[in-house]
Amino acid sequence: MSESKRKVALVTGAGRGIGKATALVLGRRGFDVAVHDIDASTAVETVALVRKFGVEAESYAADVSDREAMHGVVATVESRFGQIDILINNAGISSDRCPVEKVTETMFQRSIGVHLAGTLWTTQAAIAGMKRRSFGSIVNLSSVQALVGWPEGATYNAAKGAVLALSKGWAKEFAPWNIRVNVVAPGHTETEMTVRNDPPELRAEKAKTIPLGRYAQPHEMGEAIAFLASDEASFITGQVLSPNGGFVIT
Repeated sequence: MSESKRKVALVTGAGRGIGKATALVLGRRGFDVAVHDIDASTAVETVALVRKFGVEAESYAADVSDREAMHGVVATVESRFGQIDILINNAGISSDRCPVEKVTETMFQRSIGVHLAGTLWTTQAAIAGMKRRSFGSIVNLSSVQALVGWPEGATYNAAKGAVLALSKGWAKEFAPWNIRVNVVAPGHTETEMTVRNDPPELRAEKAKTIPLGRYAQPHEMGEAIAFLASDEASFITGQVLSPNGGFVIT
């Protein structure tokens, strides 16, 4: 992709895990990348890696659940790069993992705030520029948990399921401006979060439930996300792609 034609992608939650892997895949494919994370230090680390591909990259730190903060991030990115062509709403936190009786208001508000409100506020800020240019591609991150019954994950299930519904509505709402909206719903993926939350023996047991017999690596999710964001997927909108190793087949 020549410098004069490089597209700009904003990836939220790109300091670690799937977001970081996605930023690297996009950088390798020739996109300039705005790297967002709540942790400024990890965002800076990702930027350094993305720049090795010869593209532009900058870091931005904010809490995605904060509407004003994310509107500020988008405005700053647009000022720096001129536009946002690709928006990857990836920022997320781990599941609650407890019976419904133990769900707290704080747990609920945080899960909905990060996964659902974060997706809403960031898109709300970026959509005006996409509409002005009659071009854009948005990929929202849901989860395999939103596709199947999943016990002891009420707030995470609710938030990720709502992301699916939100995305389908946006796909129709934004289509007149040539703006596509799709969803990636990852299955079990070996990220810092899953390694921290699940000991090796538990991950080994979970891997046995996956027909391909292993967890995904973050870059495999990044490739799926980058495909839906790219011009190669120009006639795909309102769809859900779930790379899950056959764990869920619909």
